Amino acid sequence: MASEICSLCMKDDPNKSLWVQCELCDQWVHVTCIPMKYIYDAAGEPCTVYPKSSKQIKRYNCSEHGEPLLETNQINRKRKNEDQLEVSETVEPRRHGLRKKKQLDYISLNEGELKRSKNEHPHVKPFLACFARWENTTNVIKSSELETQFDSIRKPLKVVDPENSGMQIPSGPDGKTLTVDAVTHFLGDHYKVDVMDVQSQQNSNWTMSQWNHYFTECSVDTRDRIRNVISLEVSHVDKFQAELQRPRVVEAQDLVNKVWNIILDESERPKVTKYVLMSVENAFTDFHLDFAGTSVYYKVVSGAKKFLLFPPTPHNLDSYTKWCDSVHQNLIFLGDELEDGVAMDLGPGDLFMIPCGYIHAVYTPRDSLVIGGNFLTLRDLETQLQIVEIERRTKVPKKFTFPQFDIVMGKTSEWFLAQNNPHSNELQPRQVHALVAFLQDSRSKYKPVNFSTKKELSKQLLKTLQEREKSLD
Repeated sequence: MASEICSLCMKDDPNKSLWVQCELCDQWVHVTCIPMKYIYDAAGEPCTVYPKSSKQIKRYNCSEHGEPLLETNQINRKRKNEDQLEVSETVEPRRHGLRKKKQLDYISLNEGELKRSKNEHPHVKPFLACFARWENTTNVIKSSELETQFDSIRKPLKVVDPENSGMQIPSGPDGKTLTVDAVTHFLGDHYKVDVMDVQSQQNSNWTMSQWNHYFTECSVDTRDRIRNVISLEVSHVDKFQAELQRPRVVEAQDLVNKVWNIILDESERPKVTKYVLMSVENAFTDFHLDFAGTSVYYKVVSGAKKFLLFPPTPHNLDSYTKWCDSVHQNLIFLGDELEDGVAMDLGPGDLFMIPCGYIHAVYTPRDSLVIGGNFLTLRDLETQLQIVEIERRTKVPKKFTFPQFDIVMGKTSEWFLAQNNPHSNELQPRQVHALVAFLQDSRSKYKPVNFSTKKELSKQLLKTLQEREKSLD
């Protein structure tokens, strides 16, 4: 359909300001054009009035996918008094994005306030202005220096010789550069993938075949919306498991690599190491912290990216936390409130390394395909624990947190205590105290492998630390 036309009345009626998009395809309609018999409240009961704002809408499926359905967040309850007056409650919708926050309106902020283009996020212009202010071309490093100086590195860096980093990218079935069509071939047409709508920063579920058609066959002018795939983890897929190699420095510094097979249990190893990221021109991902403040490696296979990053200073983390909690988050460009920015352009072949805790937003000037991944480090243990606390305070959904994080921290504690561990001296006293505090927190869930309880493990950590400090006196 035409991008500004309701698929039911085939008009762009200015008197009908509230729109909704089908969750499964690109159909947009005026809410009041949907027959009332297809509208239900949160309790599954038929509605008697139309929702008046997008805050009251949960989801919509158009007739292309069976019987139409519009679910609202309203619950109609009868008050138990003599008048039996009918009232409605608005339940805050479940967020399907990077952070828990108020749900964005569909095509604009509705209620007639700020009209939004369906094809450009409103923060792109302030992003580009902020990018120009912090643009950086000097944060570069050689692969060999990255490996020898890793523990002291605290800023984002572009690797000038990525061919020497040890990273390897699979080629397509034709032996040429990896493409979205090739990724679809390796995963299969029906493989499910989360696709983010750039305007709302919310996810919907597509097949790789649908995504490939949208990315590969639809031109910039014919795409109904700007969309982004940023959470497709492929370490379990044969082709990527065998042929995708992370940089040597990542393999060497990954905390999970260090501890997972030393402290053995039946827990599933976290799958965060290999992602395929696919973004079309004008895609934008708003400011966020990667889960648990993980460090990131980021290799641009094709296309271009612009990164705007800010370090985890007390001011920046405090501003970020307040922004996450704000009901006006969608109206605020966070970059104008942060300090010590770094803005970097990335093109085909570039390898980018992001240290722990950097708050960042990303803009895509051209259709792009990227290989990247996340990793925890001993170097950043305290900052990672600090950011996990921010995630708890801002109520980040479990789906968007580092999988098995509590288990990794518990295993790190036991790894420190393991007999004949030649690397246990890599943990500094302050890091051991941070681990003890984490284990003592009732919210931390870990069943020790070699100790009866978390309490016993904590006591042994402190005892061992005291003995080591005494031996150094």
